Amino acid sequence: MSTTDIKNKQECRSIKVFVAVSGGVDSSVALALLKGQGYDVTGVYFKTYKPDGNREYCKEQGMDAQAVCKHLNVPFKVFDLEHEYEQKVFNYMIEGYKAGRTPNPDILCNKEIKFGVFAHKAFQQGADYIATGHYARVKESHGKTMLLKGIDHSKDQSYFLSQVSNKTLERTLFPLGEMKKSEVREFAKYYGLHTASKKDSQGICFIGQEIDVKEFLKRYIQEQEGEVIDVDGKVIGKHKGVHFSTIGERHGFTILPSCQSTHMPRFFVIERDIQNNTLTVGTKEQLEAIQKTKKEIIINNCNWLSGRPVENYVYDCRVRHRGELYKADVLIQDEDSQTIQINFKETPYAPAPGQFIALYDSDVCIGGGEII
Repeated sequence: MSTTDIKNKQECRSIKVFVAVSGGVDSSVALALLKGQGYDVTGVYFKTYKPDGNREYCKEQGMDAQAVCKHLNVPFKVFDLEHEYEQKVFNYMIEGYKAGRTPNPDILCNKEIKFGVFAHKAFQQGADYIATGHYARVKESHGKTMLLKGIDHSKDQSYFLSQVSNKTLERTLFPLGEMKKSEVREFAKYYGLHTASKKDSQGICFIGQEIDVKEFLKRYIQEQEGEVIDVDGKVIGKHKGVHFSTIGERHGFTILPSCQSTHMPRFFVIERDIQNNTLTVGTKEQLEAIQKTKKEIIINNCNWLSGRPVENYVYDCRVRHRGELYKADVLIQDEDSQTIQINFKETPYAPAPGQFIALYDSDVCIGGGEII
């Protein structure tokens, strides 16, 4: 170890970091790395809202998080954020689906909980920084804090962070941003963490990875049978609820036997009509033809991290996590750039109201907003 390393490590000892530990391998390694670098770290597990029948999943994750902290000999705290999570994330998701939108609770969880309530409580209790196991990077440039993609583009999570406030990012560390997932697994083994071989969590955190989202929604949104129609308005099938379908899906409806044939094409959801409780379906070609007319999309409630977007400049835009990047320029709709029109050069696949679009300038995520 060089003298520079020793000096840096000594400096880090005076920097207090609260690390969000979820009980998974990523947050475990983030905690271990920061401790190894000399930071004064505290592991924090927070209880989020768990609907009936899912509390066992929460309990297991909490026990894993506590075991990691014990193994690394670092303090362990639990923040009870159930109420905040229910109000700011869970209710947002349910009300969004009821309104016929396609909400993204993971983005709201980051904005409101991890980098909202958790960050606020951590700073109140003396933390200089917070840290998470996200695959993303934060860098300073010309006095500005910038959010960058993680170098492992297959795991990059900057899209989920596009709504986090710049003020919080200034006091956030992402230890895994410069690493690939395979390296994280190896570090977990090196540190002797029992989470080294633990599978990555899937789906929405308050649901748990074994529960289907649509089945979960049926607990809170009543099924209502309706008609499935083709692009000509002919009734060809039935569905059990418009709210459970998303544009571009091939599921959630059945075709009437009288309309079936041996050469029947695959049908995709093209349109949802909440008021009349109907689904319009069509072939892939028909879906693509309709989507081509939707190259101009309005987003609002925008959050800008590295300055406001510039008109007539071409950005990369992402409509969903790990989704394809599409070229687009923007048209500012108001003085504060809270509402903008995105003009895609190529048609994005099945954008839907409620989804978020994140804008990138090369590897830098400048922010984004919600499709109206």
